[in-house]
Amino acid sequence: MDILVQADGVTLTEAIKNAVDEKIGRVEQYAPRAVRARVSLRKVSAHPSQRQYTVRVLVEIPGADLSAVESSADVIGALEVVAGKIERRLRKRKTERLAKRVRGTRRKP
Repeated sequence: MDILVQADGVTLTEAIKNAVDEKIGRVEQYAPRAVRARVSLRKVSAHPSQRQYTVRVLVEIPGADLSAVESSADVIGALEVVAGKIERRLRKRKTERLAKRVRGTRRKP
């Protein structure tokens, strides 16, 4: 899976790159057929606030793509929340798909 990072108003340091690779890289365990993840890091406000940085993630997978957005006072915190959202959605999608497979194989007496 390719991870594309776009930074707008944010200095892309090694720590941020590593955090993105670590957090968003976990998506592969729930969606092994994921093609690409686009991560957008944006500084929204010049003044320190609770919503100074916005992180947007778009995961391109077969079927409907998944996206999540979160704003926070720091980039890493927003990234952790967004990664959690994406993982929850992928886990739910995978569980539903597996449940359909199991339900479809049962025969009624």
